[in-house]
Amino acid sequence: MTNFLMRKGFWDYVEGENEDPPELPKENATAVQIKAFKDWNQGARKVMYWLSVSVTDTMIGHIQDAHTPAEAWQNLVQMF
Repeated sequence: MTNFLMRKGFWDYVEGENEDPPELPKENATAVQIKAFKDWNQGARKVMYWLSVSVTDTMIGHIQDAHTPAEAWQNLVQMF
């Protein structure tokens, strides 16, 4: 999975500068901030999907409630 995420350019979602979503102000968010937030969410959903289809059914419970791909990854790392 590490190699797959690195190859796809999504490794930073689990261990890197892209682990957490960008800050989005509650008011007066700029178009750039909104786009960065949407882009991060789209990438995070991809990583969560790839993680969920790569684990066994018995392991899904360990990642399904994670708020970020980094959190899901850490849950898997702790298991092994």
